[in-house]
Amino acid sequence: MACTRAHLSPVSRLRASHGGPAFTRRRLLPPRSADDVDVETEELSEADRLRAEEKFMVKGSGNAVCQSCQYKYEANRGDVEYPIAAGTRFEDLPEDWRCPVCSADKSKFKLDSTVIAGFAANQGYGLGTNSMTPSQKNLLIWGSLGFFFALFLAGYAFD
Repeated sequence: MACTRAHLSPVSRLRASHGGPAFTRRRLLPPRSADDVDVETEELSEADRLRAEEKFMVKGSGNAVCQSCQYKYEANRGDVEYPIAAGTRFEDLPEDWRCPVCSADKSKFKLDSTVIAGFAANQGYGLGTNSMTPSQKNLLIWGSLGFFFALFLAGYAFD
């Protein structure tokens, strides 16, 4: 099939009208060597390793809720039926502990936890604000702004 000017793009028509070639060939890249492929594989594996380390910090309260009967284990009360002292976190309960209401296994409980913004590896940095929950950070920021605004307005009282 012959290519006519009607089938050309406006740029190709302009090139053809000035005597240049209507179509340009793409440059082919040289084939990659085995060393280049090995370096790319190493970079990908390093990226995968770093991505696997990106875990958000989860702060548990020590409480849990049974998914079967909605019984709530509270760490500050413990469990009087299975002599568990008050203050024992759910994670520290013995493996043979069961729900006092429906006798469900420990695996049927959902932990009551809060996800803290930021990765667990970075929680040691900063002035202690890295381990704060988002609501605590909001309270700190807006409370500070309110305090300094009140201090600013109090400056007018000294006139």
